[in-house]
Amino acid sequence: MSIVRDPDGVRRFTSAQRQVQPTRILAVVDRVPYTCDPSGAKHAYVPFSAAVVLDGHLAQRSERGLHFDFAVTLCDTNHRPVVTLSGACKSGELGTAILDLIAEFTGTSRIVSPASIDLLISNRDGLGLNDLSANPVFCLNPSWLFGINLEQATQANQDALTPRIAGYRSRSSVVAYTDGSLPHHGRDRGAGAMVTMQGHWASQISPRNFSRSSLMAETTGALLALRYTPSESDLAIFSDSRALVNSINDIVAGRLRSRQAHHVALEIAIARRRGRTRAVWVRGHNGNCYNEAADRIAVLMARHFNAGIDPAQTHSLMQMIIAEELAELALAV
Repeated sequence: MSIVRDPDGVRRFTSAQRQVQPTRILAVVDRVPYTCDPSGAKHAYVPFSAAVVLDGHLAQRSERGLHFDFAVTLCDTNHRPVVTLSGACKSGELGTAILDLIAEFTGTSRIVSPASIDLLISNRDGLGLNDLSANPVFCLNPSWLFGINLEQATQANQDALTPRIAGYRSRSSVVAYTDGSLPHHGRDRGAGAMVTMQGHWASQISPRNFSRSSLMAETTGALLALRYTPSESDLAIFSDSRALVNSINDIVAGRLRSRQAHHVALEIAIARRRGRTRAVWVRGHNGNCYNEAADRIAVLMARHFNAGIDPAQTHSLMQMIIAEELAELALAV
């Protein structure tokens, strides 16, 4: 091997023996989730608290029908923004959309070389980065980026997204259908369930300090909706239990003063919310798919828990119930 002195005064291997360094792209990405109604109008996405899963409940956050408006800023070697591109895509297709946008801008084919793009993106919306981390083209949030000032790129993304999200409509309220199930066996515990019109669902066994009654099971489902709907969002709870509906509305109106365990739990959950809360009675087993789904999930939860069946099996069956009951609907709209 021979070494030569380059014009800049540095001694290096001769050109034929140098290893060509791959060209890497630094991209800063921001995204905003939204949903579409049947008319195509965009609505601000109402998240489902990840805490419902972390707290050990059987639950699922729906992403079907979810879309993103996103912006990607490409930076130079000094980490300064060069160009900001923006687009929209379905959930699960963000990685492909970013590559297509870059290819369109550069007039080249889509990048396929592994680890070609250092990608910086936040998961503050809690929707995960699975499709990006699974794409070999991206080096997702590499450690060398931490501490580097990328405020200019972040601001460029925000500026690009602002006009896109300005037309988002806000839902007047989160709509959650809740139900409960109490087994006939005198020692078995009841369960409650919640299914939102977004497609999120959760189920839980009634707390031990609740007395054994159907109202306690119904209350368990309502508590899931109260605790895990974003506190700033208005919430409408639809239930086929008139007693539960009356209890919630009386607590909201300040008419109910009770020290019963389920009333105390409802009072605390409602007091923590900043959005408005109301309950609406709906006739049970009347063909409403959300109500039917909540009913079936609550029944399954109670039966499986009291029979000691593996929660993983229960969760899988609940996913099937949701798919069956809401199959004809455009979820997350």
